[in-house]
Amino acid sequence: MSGTGKVVRGVRAEAANGAGSGAHGGSEEGGETVKRPSQPPSQTLVRGLAVLRAVAHQPRGLTVAEIAARTGLHRTVVHRLAGTLAAEGFLARTADGAYVPGGELHTLAGTSRPTLAEFVQPLLQQLADRYGGTAILFFPEPDCVVAVATAVPRDADYHLAYRKGSRQPLDRGAAPCAIRAGRAPADDDPEAVREARRLGWVTSHGAVEPGAHAVAAPLARDGDVLDACVMFVSHRQDRVDEATPDVVSAAGAARAFLLGPR
Repeated sequence: MSGTGKVVRGVRAEAANGAGSGAHGGSEEGGETVKRPSQPPSQTLVRGLAVLRAVAHQPRGLTVAEIAARTGLHRTVVHRLAGTLAAEGFLARTADGAYVPGGELHTLAGTSRPTLAEFVQPLLQQLADRYGGTAILFFPEPDCVVAVATAVPRDADYHLAYRKGSRQPLDRGAAPCAIRAGRAPADDDPEAVREARRLGWVTSHGAVEPGAHAVAAPLARDGDVLDACVMFVSHRQDRVDEATPDVVSAAGAARAFLLGPR
């Protein structure tokens, strides 16, 4: 980052020259004692803060290339720093690889933390737009699963419509199976749930809507109490197949938002 580089070089030059430095690392300027740092700032920390600022000002997400363009840092440096910040919960990664503010960043900033539905909404929209289908966040209720957030493609001729609050039965479809797969294993788990637990996702065809293909991934892992899943649904199987890794990624980002890095 060119601006940061100038600051770092300037501080280093002052420390090396020691111009006007007193015994306590200060100098007299205009009658006031100005304290100077005894050591130059950490360039890695400065760069990491630059990445955080860039993402914090774009809460809907920035790609590595976009962060690099805004900070002046090399993409390799951004990739390493953003990955570390995501692992520590300060950033989270969306389905399409963009970085958004994480829960730890909201906590440090002292801002009101968004709900899970608010956090996941842009991830759902990215899924819907990229693959031309409908993306949904489902929570279970005693006798059904309910859509708490939904997104439909903005530039598609047709799509399956799911309104917020839409309900599906518990006994069929990808969403109930995925949610159950996120729970601790039980003796009465059907084979589909066991397979979904092993894979981290589950697909269905025509289980709820005739001709519809769906893939769902649980937020929970290893028996965590996170009864929710992300689902993508389309009339085209090829789009569901292509979307599957990003559905799993979106569920993982939502999990990290709730629990932090694990």
